[in-house]
Amino acid sequence: MVNFFKRFLIEEHGAISVDYTVLSAAAVGMAIATTAVMTGGIEALTGRIDAELRDRQLNDTFIAFESAHFEPLYMEGLLTEAQATDLWNSANSSMNQDLIDQLADGITKIQDGTITEAELGALFAAASVAYQRNIVDDAVLEHYFGLDGSAPGGSDPNPTL
Repeated sequence: MVNFFKRFLIEEHGAISVDYTVLSAAAVGMAIATTAVMTGGIEALTGRIDAELRDRQLNDTFIAFESAHFEPLYMEGLLTEAQATDLWNSANSSMNQDLIDQLADGITKIQDGTITEAELGALFAAASVAYQRNIVDDAVLEHYFGLDGSAPGGSDPNPTL
């Protein structure tokens, strides 16, 4: 009998796949249990973060209506200061990517010569806000809109966004 136990303890052949099956099942069960416990907490945290970000108002007090940005349109009689203020307020409520898209489309229309007077006013407003938010290269805005006090249509023939 002693030889039987010695041989049993020394023997390395056998059905170890049964052992690994049980261990794997235990690991999977623990992972499922952990997921169930963590899911509720993660969803609650995600909801709180989402609510906080939606409620938070970003500070943009550094951006203000600058009448000088619309000077070329005033001189052409295309806008009054009150109209420019309304257009600027509308542009200031836009998201950055919307302003960039509006400027890209408007500059294409300027280059093609197909822009209307109404579109030009809205485009100047978008340029004024983009200039103050610093979301578009200043050289582009200065070239097409003269926001630095120069006349629109500066020296670089085709600056790009």
